Amino acid sequence: MSLIQLVSALVGDTELAVVVTDGELAAPGPNILYVNAAFERMTGYASHEVVGKSPRMLQGSATSVAAKKRLARALRLGVTHRTTLMNYRKSGEAYRCEIEVFPLLTP
Repeated sequence: MSLIQLVSALVGDTELAVVVTDGELAAPGPNILYVNAAFERMTGYASHEVVGKSPRMLQGSATSVAAKKRLARALRLGVTHRTTLMNYRKSGEAYRCEIEVFPLLTP
């Protein structure tokens, strides 16, 4: 079973939106590897529209630069981090999104 299949089995039916990305932090990354159905409902994007793209596509003019910098720093350090960002649905509607990242580091 691949990592993506395992994640899907664990969180596919949860009401929490789940996004799995690779570890490429330099723009244009990271790249989305998986999103669950809750993410699709929340954002209006289908899985096939976002896989291979960066979650940065959800950000816009009201997304806090300071919050993005704190999030990027936590990812570079490989530590869990929680923040709230203003993201944008496919329709262009802004929404507040609480994000908690759990970096998985491989040796």
